[in-house]
Amino acid sequence: MPGGRGAWSAESSRPGGEGVGSGIMREARVGWLLTGLVFSLGIEMARFHFGSLGWYQRDTVGIGALDLIPIAMIPFLAGMLFPVLSRWLSLRYSLILGSLVLVVSRIANQIAADPAVDHWTSGVAVAALVGLLPLLLSLGREVLVVGVLVGITLDSAIKGLGSTVDLAYRPGLGALAATVVLAAGVVYLAATVSNPTRSGPHWVPALGLVGLGPYLFVQYQVLQSPGWISELTTVPTGLVAVAITSLNLVGIWAARLFGRSRAMVAIASLLVGAAVIFAEGPGWLFAVLLIVAIPAAGIVWAGLVPDTRGIAVTPAAVTLIAGAVLFLGIGFGYYLPLDLDLGFTQAQARIGGAALLVVFGLTAALARRPVVAEPVLPGIPLLVSLSLILPVFGLLGAGSLPAPPDAGPVRYMSYNLHQGFGTAGEMDVAAVAGVIEDSGATVVGLQEVARAGLLNANTDLVHLLGERLGWEHVVFFGTTDPVWGNAILSRYPLAGVERQLLPRVGTPYQRGYLAAAVATPEGEVLFISTHLQHINDPDTHDEDPEADLYPVHHEQLAVVIEEWASSQPAVLVGDLNARPGWRQVDELLEAGWADSWAEAGSGDGYTSNAADPRHRIDYVLHTPDLTTVSVEVIESQASDHFAVVADLTGG
Repeated sequence: MPGGRGAWSAESSRPGGEGVGSGIMREARVGWLLTGLVFSLGIEMARFHFGSLGWYQRDTVGIGALDLIPIAMIPFLAGMLFPVLSRWLSLRYSLILGSLVLVVSRIANQIAADPAVDHWTSGVAVAALVGLLPLLLSLGREVLVVGVLVGITLDSAIKGLGSTVDLAYRPGLGALAATVVLAAGVVYLAATVSNPTRSGPHWVPALGLVGLGPYLFVQYQVLQSPGWISELTTVPTGLVAVAITSLNLVGIWAARLFGRSRAMVAIASLLVGAAVIFAEGPGWLFAVLLIVAIPAAGIVWAGLVPDTRGIAVTPAAVTLIAGAVLFLGIGFGYYLPLDLDLGFTQAQARIGGAALLVVFGLTAALARRPVVAEPVLPGIPLLVSLSLILPVFGLLGAGSLPAPPDAGPVRYMSYNLHQGFGTAGEMDVAAVAGVIEDSGATVVGLQEVARAGLLNANTDLVHLLGERLGWEHVVFFGTTDPVWGNAILSRYPLAGVERQLLPRVGTPYQRGYLAAAVATPEGEVLFISTHLQHINDPDTHDEDPEADLYPVHHEQLAVVIEEWASSQPAVLVGDLNARPGWRQVDELLEAGWADSWAEAGSGDGYTSNAADPRHRIDYVLHTPDLTTVSVEVIESQASDHFAVVADLTGG
């Protein structure tokens, strides 16, 4: 394998009498196309699996956060099976076997309606992805470099087409057909690969592949996240999706041109690290850094991948699997501070992931590489055309609704979305939108809304709900991080939007409230959506939840009451995580708020947990100048909370 040009035999590079050069280019094209499709299908399953760990295994099954770690590692470690098998099977047959496992599990995941089946099929697909990567590296360094970047580009294009929703979360025959087409492409290309020989990097150069972990975290927590970028830059999500795909394509070109330059790999690593460090603002700086950081990420990846000068797959297999486990670890590190006191915050975990990638990138830049530009591979122009078409179609959203009612009463809603995941642990944005639409509500306060994140596969709920409902007036406030918090959706114009953080009082979640003046048919109404802390001390909470939460809620509600300043008319909605009769609720009533359910509700009005409702913790409150005409709880399994709607008039 001199020069690391690839691992195919001379005979395999002469199909149909072609010359050696054209045969190698053909094999390279097959290799990076196969790698691109494998990575696209596999990384989607990795996101699905990450979400399934949180929403199904943790919330539905009830497994503790720390107990999830060994369960989460199983698919990543199981990926070693395929490189091991390649010692006895030929590399070609190992590639075919791994590809079949990937596509069968991926299609099964698309078809299955059982969350348990979905979880484990996604895990099998992740194992296949992790195991296939070192085998694909045997086809040549450029195959893994370009192939992974092609996969990232294709993945971003598909998400753009689906308005940030992964195929795995889309119901219907269309999504299944698209999955089958992609899967068929993987099988065909795997069968087309000739007889490559086992090859890979030596141990020391292979260590750079551990950088796959922070590389994937940085990509899928920030750089490939339309919702995160849209929130920070205020550019519409659809346009952001097109921009991401376009910049990913530039990244392929940049990787070929600069991926062997020590100086450019170092500069690119610093640029990517800076973009992630400033991912919470200022927005203008983040936007400027992103324009160069997304293509620069391609250069960083090219710098991490070593030449295949050895005859063993083991070094690449061990280091790539270690990188995949590190990706999992950083992802857990980002979310565990919300459950456990680990001594660091989410922002610090994100910055730590970026710093780790910079270290790997700078280390790779120190390696001696020939400073040469590599030609753009055949087929890239066609990829450019196809990739840009998909997210452009995603800009074609739903049409607008007819004009909202021009007379009262106004129907207000409070709805905790649980990030779009229902009681079974599966995301169903259409079901959430259906609850809102069927309710007839015209002003909606939402809690637990996510615009991005590994836990919800970078789905932008704010964009999706506005698009699917056809509502033009949508505002959001990220509290715990820039992409998780509260939202207001309205069929009436909004003005004077206010975003205010609430005191943490020693709790891990940063809470806040979002307020806006709504131009209703009966006049301007101040509308506030908030979400209070759900737990303080677990031991105290089990014995006396009111005593546990009152000190926190007292300070948080004091800010809401102070900022409200007795303005009338006003409506306050939210998941207060407090039951009727608790001191914190009584303090709201004493401050001048009225409880719609107490006025006109029938029955207990329980809203949580939707799987077994036993408590009323979601409220529609209003000032005394408004009157409750009717109020009801909408029972649905689309979230772990029921929605509350109230018709209010007066003011």
